[in-house]
Amino acid sequence: MLETNISNELDGGGYGGTLPSGWLQWLLFIIGAGILIFGIIMTFFGENEPLPILISIGALIMGFSASSKLQKKLRELRSQLRPSEVNWQKEQGGTELQSFWNSATINKPTIDDRSWVFPAPQQESWHLETRYHPDNPEELIPEHPNKIGTPRPPTISNYALSTPIAFAFFAYQLILAMGGDGEMMPIYILIGLSTLWLLVSVFMWKRAQAMMDMPTSNIRSAAIGGAEIVGQVRPGPSYPATVIVDGDQSKSVNDLTSWKWNYEVYKCRTVTDKDGNTRQECSWHQVRADNGGTNFTVHDGTGGLAVLPNSFSAKQYGTHLIQWECKHDLRMKGLFTNIMMSGDIKRHRWTLWGLKIGDPCYMLATLRTRNDQDLASEQIDRTLQNALLEAVGEKAPGFKPRLEKGTELTALATAKSDLEYLIIPTLALLASIILLGV
Repeated sequence: MLETNISNELDGGGYGGTLPSGWLQWLLFIIGAGILIFGIIMTFFGENEPLPILISIGALIMGFSASSKLQKKLRELRSQLRPSEVNWQKEQGGTELQSFWNSATINKPTIDDRSWVFPAPQQESWHLETRYHPDNPEELIPEHPNKIGTPRPPTISNYALSTPIAFAFFAYQLILAMGGDGEMMPIYILIGLSTLWLLVSVFMWKRAQAMMDMPTSNIRSAAIGGAEIVGQVRPGPSYPATVIVDGDQSKSVNDLTSWKWNYEVYKCRTVTDKDGNTRQECSWHQVRADNGGTNFTVHDGTGGLAVLPNSFSAKQYGTHLIQWECKHDLRMKGLFTNIMMSGDIKRHRWTLWGLKIGDPCYMLATLRTRNDQDLASEQIDRTLQNALLEAVGEKAPGFKPRLEKGTELTALATAKSDLEYLIIPTLALLASIILLGV
């Protein structure tokens, strides 16, 4: 009954404002509210110079401190439909201290918004010897868009409430900075920022529209050309090798069909300003990175499809799988790194993202015919149309392929309405141009 009525619950409606959930979100919300209130007092009731920029900062922190309406709904559904897996992730997640002396920690997320919402087929039911055949019984996976529909974001969310307020008071701050000397540079800055906002919004809008408007193909009846595919990651002809992060055997992870990692150092340096005052500036800097993958099968219940993950240039894995961090030491290798990096290194961090066996998978892909050599090596049943195809990341005019962890449902959890993507930034740009002529 839940699957039957879920399409109604996935319609965001007109208003979708949300409140924070969890102590961290509430902490950010309270901090943002405090900054906003202080900004209001300083701007409208204070005796010193107004600071409307604080109102902008506070509004943005409050607006982005809470999850979207759909994200909250999906978390509720996960807890209802997959309670054991959700509880296991909460118990296994968090930051664990590995070494007191080296301050070494391992961090695993307690919530994965790209994981399954509905229960997925278990490994016991996979027929890997005939991986391209339908499941038994042949039925679409519960989270398939052709079964539950496509989610729609609310017209007005926290984003629509916070961003116009933040923009208006930021513009007010720049107008105050102009003074009475006719200096127009602050207005040009405002025009530049609003133009950038609009360009980024258009890009995100196109991405969301491509997902919402393109019909999802059932793998059994998929045809050559561009297609939207949703399914479960299952092994291909070769099982993926163990991924060893940065050559360290202690940082080994199995079952990854597509992955990336990076290694960063937290570096500080002393900066002296023109008045002779010194201060420390610290930030993370990437030192090394790598990525890779192994061909796998994506299965939606009606059939399997061969996927070549390394052919996709655009990939989205969501939250990291695991993160290792430790403080710097004074071994010879560390001293050499310090010299080469021209700064004082404080900490090291390795972060791994990936798509694992059993995960949900969303693709905008180009489907093409497999070569005879691959078909022969796998002894493919050539009566299965889907077994003769493979999904690759080949681009075409108006079609940008990508590979993501998650289903269409989870990939659209943070999508916004046309009002928020297009109209609000456009109005901001027009207001900026009007200010130029005032």
